[in-house]
Amino acid sequence: MTDEITDLLAAIRTAQQQHEVFKADFWQFAVDHLADDIPASSVEQFKALKMTHSEMQILSQLAAATADWVPYKVLQEQVPFSQGMFSRYIKRLTKAALITKTKRPENKKEVLLAITAVGGQVAVIHGKMHALEHDQIAKKLHQFDAAQLQIAIKVLNSLAADQRVNV
Repeated sequence: MTDEITDLLAAIRTAQQQHEVFKADFWQFAVDHLADDIPASSVEQFKALKMTHSEMQILSQLAAATADWVPYKVLQEQVPFSQGMFSRYIKRLTKAALITKTKRPENKKEVLLAITAVGGQVAVIHGKMHALEHDQIAKKLHQFDAAQLQIAIKVLNSLAADQRVNV
């Protein structure tokens, strides 16, 4: 059983590393393969952005909002970043003109966020990148039957259920 546990841990680490490589290469791949999907006037600005996956997550969350303006605190609760990281991402996205910030007229302390047209284009590309990732994974998993996949899901969910170290 020890060999199987070692092999499983190694496989999980490898899968995590592959996902991190995917996220790191995400922007360059988008520039190389998906820049055709945005207007030519935005391509140079788009290429210069060198965005992180986390920033694209924020844009996608804003793009999916039903309201034109989203309260800062509401958006922050929807993404998995610390307050400090979220604040840095918002500052960078605002500087890049991918989102706009304003204050609510009746409450000057409340900050509202909206996505710009170019920010919306980045969010669309982010969605396409995840669709490509999903398709790649689906092709690899196609070799396994439903019972094998259910066992893998059960194992991974069990491992994810409680990651705290008990000492």
